[in-house]
Amino acid sequence: MNYTDTLQAVDTMKALNLIGIEGGQSGAYIHYPCTKCEEGKAVIRAYGEKKNVWYCPECKRSGQIISLLMEAKEVPWDEAKQLLTEKAIAYPASKVTKEITITYDLEYDKYLELQGISEEVCKKLGIGRPKGKTMLSGCIAFAVYDELDKKIAYYGIRIKDGKPIFHHSFNPELYLYNFNRIDTEQEVQFTTDMLDCVKLLSIGQQAVCNFGLLYLSTTHFALLNKCKYVSFSYEIKNLDEISVQAVKNLQNFMRVLKK
Repeated sequence: MNYTDTLQAVDTMKALNLIGIEGGQSGAYIHYPCTKCEEGKAVIRAYGEKKNVWYCPECKRSGQIISLLMEAKEVPWDEAKQLLTEKAIAYPASKVTKEITITYDLEYDKYLELQGISEEVCKKLGIGRPKGKTMLSGCIAFAVYDELDKKIAYYGIRIKDGKPIFHHSFNPELYLYNFNRIDTEQEVQFTTDMLDCVKLLSIGQQAVCNFGLLYLSTTHFALLNKCKYVSFSYEIKNLDEISVQAVKNLQNFMRVLKK
């Protein structure tokens, strides 16, 4: 297994536990106390193209999970790599197989009105602020369906800071928001912003979103390759990186739209 394959194959949380580090996961990232400066809150990617790459904003150090283990255990590269592949290998990511039974009572929120998204569109798509005490309290919740139109999760965006909130059983790398509703023979707009996606839908355009991730996964490309035409906007965050990915992986017609 080469260097790149090792970084992808290793389960980040298992690796940190092996090193003796306790971290807390938030979306695609795990935050943990920096092992060097002990002041900063280092962050490491739990999945994606840069999986198992870490950075500390306080001491400005960065690296990958193998070097972190080398430093912690004082072992050479080959030994650190072997230890990770023996003790911290990840199980393949799997999609949700059963439709969820939980149903949030969603209410139309002023935040959505200010975004220019109507109550009618929210009711149609299953978007709103959950009533009562739930893990998505204080969030705008989105009902998520797989490509077979099965409801498999709720995804939340916290109103106060835009932070994504979702169950760990839901892996956003395995789905595209609204893919279940599109006509693959017609042009589909891709965006990384959930609210932008809903705005496009509200004016009758076809759109999908990758739940705010700054990259596209293998599964995302497999879904997009089912579409005859895919367009990207200049306003997409991290567009340069995504465009490079798209050129390498998209087999269909692609264009970039300037707004």
